[in-house]
Amino acid sequence: MSNTHWDPARYGLFGNERLRPAIDLIGRLPKAASGFSPRHIVDLGCGPGSVTAILADAFATDNDDSPRIVGVDSSDEMLDTARKRSENIDWQKADIATWQPDEQVDLLFSNAALHWVPDHSTLFPRLLDFVRPGGMIAIQVPNNFLAPSHQLIGEAGMDWRKEVAQAMHTARIMRPGDYFDVLAPSCDEIDLWQTQYCHVLNGPDAVYNWTSSTILRPVMAALPDDAARATFTAKYKERLNQVYPIRDDGRTLFPFNRLFMVARKRPS
Repeated sequence: MSNTHWDPARYGLFGNERLRPAIDLIGRLPKAASGFSPRHIVDLGCGPGSVTAILADAFATDNDDSPRIVGVDSSDEMLDTARKRSENIDWQKADIATWQPDEQVDLLFSNAALHWVPDHSTLFPRLLDFVRPGGMIAIQVPNNFLAPSHQLIGEAGMDWRKEVAQAMHTARIMRPGDYFDVLAPSCDEIDLWQTQYCHVLNGPDAVYNWTSSTILRPVMAALPDDAARATFTAKYKERLNQVYPIRDDGRTLFPFNRLFMVARKRPS
């Protein structure tokens, strides 16, 4: 998503919850002991760089021969935060839809970013072309689009059906089997799995605070004026709090589904 303004501080309100899937994905990657020692790693949609730093640590060596790590994002705000995190990572501004590396990649990693890029049946083969034979991809995308947190956006936005539908169309994914079909022609050792996390969120309007930092952003931008945004927000919050009620202890349980995939590109 180019020319998109992100708020790193708001996005980071749920830092631990957002890091957990990335850590789980990194944990499924083979390490040097199994013969996998990537020399060039790219994190597509790196955001504020917190995951990129964990990825760098996972493949760091005890000598000066650590791999080259590149973090790619389209948001100036996110990259400004990332650059403060580490000077040893090459932070680059680019739109994932048109990004190309300057050399082939050993590990192409992306955590919670590719769902913003359309047409995965075309995108994935293009990205795989950038991976060296024997290299790997590791990708995680949210798979919560059929959950109440997302479906209630359409319900609250009934008065602006066209605008909301167009905004929601910007974020979507394929079915797991479709990803297998896209990966299979050029990859082996394909590992696909889904996980549901039950996040424990604190404070009032907790689920709204979550969605407002991600999926709700293009919706709010698409609504015609402040009055429409206020009306929509009131309706959406009311329905969210009915479906995800706050507990007596002030916490809210928020189930969230994610789809993971790890695959190795076949040697030439």
